[in-house]
Amino acid sequence: ESVPGELASVKKMLESKGFTVEMHLDPSAEELPRLYEKFIDRYGYVPENRLLFFYAGHGYTRKKGTKGYLVPVDAPNPNKDEINFVRKALNMNLLVSWARDIEAKHAMFLFDSCFSGTIFKQRDLPEPSKFITKMTTEPVRIFITAGKAGETVPARSTFTPAFIKALEYGLADVNEDGYVTGTELGAYLQEHVPEHE
Repeated sequence: ESVPGELASVKKMLESKGFTVEMHLDPSAEELPRLYEKFIDRYGYVPENRLLFFYAGHGYTRKKGTKGYLVPVDAPNPNKDEINFVRKALNMNLLVSWARDIEAKHAMFLFDSCFSGTIFKQRDLPEPSKFITKMTTEPVRIFITAGKAGETVPARSTFTPAFIKALEYGLADVNEDGYVTGTELGAYLQEHVPEHE
């Protein structure tokens, strides 16, 4: 129930930074993938665009944390109906595939949800460049998650407020060059989002 207010705050902060924002609440299994696809179709093939995807909601893992899912509003409880859950939930591998297809140089995916970040550990993030101009010429895909496999994320988010503060007040700008890179944002969130058991 806290998500709509949190997302309104994210929207306001991003718009103040010059972003065009689309916000969608409670997507169904049919709507969720279409929202990502339509957004990518509109903005993802312009090389100079910078895309930010922010998901706040339920997530779920299966197969010992190796399969992660975003959970649409109409997905059944996976503990009661696992087959139909898998049919409706959005497999994170699909998001990884979309991220590879995007032609915009920069795309960041943030997930304020319980699900495994295991699929993103296939390779380490590159070392950050010392000069922001160098970083902005290279294609980048960054995934930041609120929780790891087996961790629960609280209903009232600590991730979203930390994300807003990181950008709104420049708190994640470690080298104080006026830019917040994905690496800086990830490090800031890792340090400032409290762990919950």
